[in-house]
Amino acid sequence: MTTRAVLLPATPLTRAAVRLMVLIILATALFLVVEYPSLPWLLPVHFKVNGYPNGWQYRTMPRVMMPVFVQIALAATLGAIGLLLLSRPTGDWSDRDSDAKTAAVATEAVMLIALIWVAFQAYAACALVGMWTSERAGLGWWYLYLEFHGLFLTVAVAVRAHLRAGRPAPRPFVPEHWWLGQLYKNADDPALFVPARDGRRWTLNFGRPVAAALLGVVLTIGIIVPTAILALLLR
Repeated sequence: MTTRAVLLPATPLTRAAVRLMVLIILATALFLVVEYPSLPWLLPVHFKVNGYPNGWQYRTMPRVMMPVFVQIALAATLGAIGLLLLSRPTGDWSDRDSDAKTAAVATEAVMLIALIWVAFQAYAACALVGMWTSERAGLGWWYLYLEFHGLFLTVAVAVRAHLRAGRPAPRPFVPEHWWLGQLYKNADDPALFVPARDGRRWTLNFGRPVAAALLGVVLTIGIIVPTAILALLLR
């Protein structure tokens, strides 16, 4: 009898974070739609040293809704990481398995980080409306204040996840399962998280295609997305 692929159960905090993200995105979109008619038809987008604008772009709905698009991109990208972390090729899993626990903890951390930055983009939408309306440079000191605290909370969430995951239970060393002596690769092992060779931390099972997918998503977030944003800013 074969078992079908499943998603491991998410924690209650993970589910709450997802629901709250959806509400924040909808509220941000509603706020921008309501404010849209009152915005100037030319939006200031470039400013002189003294803070007065010297560059404008026409007001369009896609331009005004940019914070919402960023929110959706964050939620979708980090949500995809969460789904990859919870996916397993077979359904015979218990929440008491160390791999399942680690996946749930990691997914919870990813979704909490997504929530932090989706909420930050909600404030960014308010700050942009204020800047466009006043036609003066700057998003306010609250922007930098919240950005700093967003970074602090992100680190705190990561540390919390590391402490909750704990140290993995040791496994017998099988040389055939360690590619180049360091990367675990065992297609017959359904676990995504396995103890590292020294047993001090967790590592990925690169015998699972989802491990490569995770690395691809992380590289996309860390390299391609910042490059694309920089290219848009330099246009």
